[in-house]
Amino acid sequence: MHHDDYKPAPDPKLLAGHEFPAQVTESVVCASVRTDDATASLRSEGRGVAADATIPDGARPRGLARVPAFTVWGVAAYGVTLAGALVLALVVTGGRLVYVIDDPAIHLSIAGNLADHGTWGVEAGRFQSASSAPLWTVLLALWDRLLPGGAAVAPLALNVVACVAIVAVLGATQDVLQPARRRPLDAVATAALVVVVLFLPGLTMVGMEHALQAALVLGAVVAFHRRAGPPWLPYALLALGALTRFETAFVAVGLAAAMLVTSRHAWRRPAGVMAAGLLPIAAFALLNRLMGQGFLPNSVLAKTAFNAVSEPLYREVTQRITEDPLVAVLLAVFVVGLLVVWHRREAAPGWVFPALVYVVATILHVLLARVGWYERYQAYLLVLGVYALLCMMVDVLPAQRAAPRGAAAPERLGLPAAIVLVLLLFTVTKADLTMNIPEAVDDTYRQRYQAGLFFDRYYDGEPIATGELGYVTLFHDGPITDLFGLGDYEVLQARRRFGQQPPAEYWRDLVDRRGFDVVGAYPTTLFFATPDDWILVGTWSIDGEIITAWEPDFQFWATRPEAVKELAANLREFEPELPAGVTLRVNDLAELRAAELEEAAASG
Repeated sequence: MHHDDYKPAPDPKLLAGHEFPAQVTESVVCASVRTDDATASLRSEGRGVAADATIPDGARPRGLARVPAFTVWGVAAYGVTLAGALVLALVVTGGRLVYVIDDPAIHLSIAGNLADHGTWGVEAGRFQSASSAPLWTVLLALWDRLLPGGAAVAPLALNVVACVAIVAVLGATQDVLQPARRRPLDAVATAALVVVVLFLPGLTMVGMEHALQAALVLGAVVAFHRRAGPPWLPYALLALGALTRFETAFVAVGLAAAMLVTSRHAWRRPAGVMAAGLLPIAAFALLNRLMGQGFLPNSVLAKTAFNAVSEPLYREVTQRITEDPLVAVLLAVFVVGLLVVWHRREAAPGWVFPALVYVVATILHVLLARVGWYERYQAYLLVLGVYALLCMMVDVLPAQRAAPRGAAAPERLGLPAAIVLVLLLFTVTKADLTMNIPEAVDDTYRQRYQAGLFFDRYYDGEPIATGELGYVTLFHDGPITDLFGLGDYEVLQARRRFGQQPPAEYWRDLVDRRGFDVVGAYPTTLFFATPDDWILVGTWSIDGEIITAWEPDFQFWATRPEAVKELAANLREFEPELPAGVTLRVNDLAELRAAELEEAAASG
């Protein structure tokens, strides 16, 4: 599978009567191509085309005024699903825009500090590498500066733009799905692909940067694959993707590998790709070190294979590859397909290039990163996988392309739609999470959102500690100690040093040095390492099955006896404002325990 500089030798018969090369629009998102009849004839004869031609398969541009049916139906399905979920979520929160998890509020708090104080961190005036998505955080900060008071809407709006771009790029680069009223199976498959397989409404309500990363990565791969847009465009998209999420580096490696496999003597382009994918990450790592932190953001150090304590690699990889069955299925399909066509060295099918990118990026991801947690970490892989699969269908199912105007529809035209619908068998979790978006939002609203309001009202400006960055750091101003270390490099180092379980003595010493009297955390955050002189004062318990809440109980501890009475009074005063389904349990023995500790301190 070798080709000279990504350009196959043109067939004179194909070029007869045609302009070559075809004009390409300047924007990947706006690009819209349709495979011409001559190339379809080649496919039906089993002949391949270059994996990375300028416009693969002899495509010619559509008129810009014509929006592909896939894009129209896909955006409509996405919009209707998102609007329904958003309305139901606003109902359960009393009109407050809350996301399914509290992580978006971490970025919002960093963005607010950046916009107002010039500080990169969850606490004003204290640098912390608490964001693994630099570009996303900067965009939120710009939004905050331009539209003060509307910061909460920014993650939603940016995700809507990113998801529409994903649908538009897929619609502009495929012809196997042609939804219409006369082709209901294609319409159903398009809706299922956008809403469930790609999980776009769910990603939007996650409120994080994953949809933006997926859009940038898809744009870069498509631009490299089809030579769409100006030469600098794919490199720029890839660099922006790397600054959005560092896993984009896996795609850069995949692109370089695919270029080397599909080209005889290209080395500058793969080198340029690696530079675009890795240099932004290296620059950010250098900045982190100059600021006294690790090479990688705290969350990356805490959550990935770089963590000091982990399961054996083979167990972790097995767990990750099976966490999302669809990732594994697509990987198996492309590996088998590549093995089948490996002998076609002079006429590799067009899908080989994106398939190679997906295979390499997926292998690196399951080795070094996480899969899951509201189906977000692997979102960019699935978008790439769907693009490669749609390209593959054109070659493997040549009869499935749209019929020319005036021609009879080819037989078995519904097979691509049927294949897409089969993918639903491997997306049960995604479908369930999409249907439960309002309940997931309610979990976050009833627990961590309320904790943020509580700390803001009663302990604003005072030092506190929590294991739940997000709405707590967004609403509360003042010193913050993060018990997990995601926004606190000192704690992160201690966790790594003590095998993720610092002893009670460490936390007791931290109280003495930082002076926080109140801690809000889940029971298992410190668990057996909780100092015995900390006093449990109250617990919020939520009813029903939990979706995004870590545990049904959220606890409030006093680290000093003298803080017990005030904390108990604050919890009781705040109780009437708790949402329905949240129950406050005050520890009646807390004041007795405080008295015992005070007496022991006085006598000893």
